[in-house]
Amino acid sequence: MSTLAGMPISRDPLALANLYNAGLGRNWKNQREAVAAMARFTPKVTREALNRAVAVAKLPAEVISLFDVAGIWPETARSLVELLRKYGPTKLQDRATAVDRTGKSWNEIVDLLDGREPVPPKRPAKIPPLALAAEYQRGLAKGRWTSLRAALDARKDWKAFRLSQAIAISNLPPEVLELFESRPLTYRLGVTLVQLQKAIGTEELAARATEMLGVPRRRSTDQIVAALLKVRLKGEGNVRVRREGSDIVFEFKVPLSEPDQLVFTAEEMAALIEMSIMTLKVKKPDAKRKTKKKPV
Repeated sequence: MSTLAGMPISRDPLALANLYNAGLGRNWKNQREAVAAMARFTPKVTREALNRAVAVAKLPAEVISLFDVAGIWPETARSLVELLRKYGPTKLQDRATAVDRTGKSWNEIVDLLDGREPVPPKRPAKIPPLALAAEYQRGLAKGRWTSLRAALDARKDWKAFRLSQAIAISNLPPEVLELFESRPLTYRLGVTLVQLQKAIGTEELAARATEMLGVPRRRSTDQIVAALLKVRLKGEGNVRVRREGSDIVFEFKVPLSEPDQLVFTAEEMAALIEMSIMTLKVKKPDAKRKTKKKPV
C-alpha cells in the first residue's frame, strides 16, 4: 500500500486511512471522534474524506497496487468509491488482474476498471507535478535513490528541471494546495505560485489561502489565482488588469489619503505582472466582421 510521501495527510487517502486504523480503539472509537482529533491538521480532514479513505484502503490489494505510480489522490478515492458501490470488491479485483497500468494516469486506470476504454492522449502526457514529487519522495523512502541526481540517473525519462519544479510545487503551503484539490495544478501555474511565494513570503501566501478556505464557494482557477495575488480581473478593486487593443493595461486605484499603497517591491511587481498576464483571459477579435448593408 503506497502512500503519497511528502503530501499533507488530508490529501493522501491511504495515509489517512493508515492513521485512522492505527488509532482506532486507542485514540478514537469511530470516524466522528477521529475527525475531531484531527481538527488541527492542515488542510482540514473532513468526515467525508476520512470515510472515503477508509473504504478505499479496504479494496483488494490487486486494485490498490494499480495506482503505485499514478497515486491515489482525493479525486481518485471518489472515483474508486463509486466503482466499489457499482461493482463490489470481488468484481473489481477480477478486473484489476487484467489491467496494464504501465504509463497510465489514474483516470485511465479508473476507466479500465469501469470497463471503458480510455481515450489515449494526443501527445505523451506529462506526469502532474504533485504526482512526480510524490513518486520522487516514495523512491527516497524506499531507498531506490538518495538524492535528486541519483533519481535522475535511475529514471532516464525524468528531466532535471521538471523534477526540481515538481518538488518546489509540492512544498507550497498545504493551504494553497488544498485550493487546487479538485482541479489540475499544472507546472506553469505551480511555478508561478512558487514565485509568488518567494515574493510575498510563505506565511502571507498561506494566510491568503486560509482566508479563501474560510469562505468556501465555487471558484475558477483564474479566480483563485487572482485572489491569492489580490488582483481583480473584473469589477472594482485596487488593482485591475484589462486589454486595450494590443496592450495589457494595469490600473492602480488608491485613495488620495493613502498613497503608500502604491509602493511595491520589485519582487512583488514581477509576481503581479506574471500572475496577471497568466490569469488574464484575452479574447481574440472575431476573424470575420459583419459588414453593414448599404441602404438601397
